[in-house]
Amino acid sequence: MNKSKNTSSGGGRASASGAGGAGDKAEDQGPEAPDRAEIEAQIARLREDMTELAQMLKAAGSARWEEARGQAEAMPEEALAELRHQLHRLEEDARTRVKAQPLQSLGLAALAGFLLGLFLRR
Repeated sequence: MNKSKNTSSGGGRASASGAGGAGDKAEDQGPEAPDRAEIEAQIARLREDMTELAQMLKAAGSARWEEARGQAEAMPEEALAELRHQLHRLEEDARTRVKAQPLQSLGLAALAGFLLGLFLRR
């Protein structure tokens, strides 16, 4: 970005007289410092770049937020559907066992009722 404004023909070497005066030391220090206008222009470009970067990050964040939100909204529906499916399977299993062993099922139901009654009295 910084353009060197070295005007000496010797490329920073001693002048043709070989005296090595004070002017030679200024040339040996490297490129000239940028002036105030150039610094302000660079700061303005940096601000524009930062604004653009902030907008890009905001857009990327919004897209990811929407994606995560959609997944989160779909999760409860999928979980609920899975729970309904499991409940239906348990219900079918219970009906099958009651039909296969009605007396044992009746005894278990009576025992469960008796134990529940004992716990609720206390």
